[in-house]
Amino acid sequence: MPEEQNQEAPAKKGLPAMLITIIITAVVAAGVSFLVIMTLGSNLVSPEPQKQEQQTIVPADIKAVLIQPGSMYTFMLKGGKSVVVVDSLSFKVGSDQCRASIAEKKDEILDAIQQIFLRKESTELGTAAGIELLKMQVKDAVNQITGFIGEKEKFGVVNVFMYIKAISSVE
Repeated sequence: MPEEQNQEAPAKKGLPAMLITIIITAVVAAGVSFLVIMTLGSNLVSPEPQKQEQQTIVPADIKAVLIQPGSMYTFMLKGGKSVVVVDSLSFKVGSDQCRASIAEKKDEILDAIQQIFLRKESTELGTAAGIELLKMQVKDAVNQITGFIGEKEKFGVVNVFMYIKAISSVE
């Protein structure tokens, strides 16, 4: 029996030493991991200046309303025998400056839209392709009037939302 007690004593003495070794190893591993994460994290937070120059500025989508819903603007079509009733017309623009310019030049823009409609026939506006062409022409005209052409076009009118209420003959 005394031999059994002597064998257990060294085993009990080795257990605390093994726990201390495991704890020290865990603390060192956590410290090294923390340093590695901090080093890599600081490299990711401050990118090189060259990479910043390559990034393009993504313009925000801002809404500009030209014709309020329910206003019912009437435009004459080619030949003067038909009219189109536009219930609302708004734009998604790429900058506040474009929205302000649309508000300032509302009369000029409405005149340009009237000129576009005067070149259209009612059959052209009765198709999806005709409506898409009309929206593209309105977009180009507004960008031309507001000065958002060429490089600045992405800050001008991005999309046109037009609700045509009716197309009718006036004979």
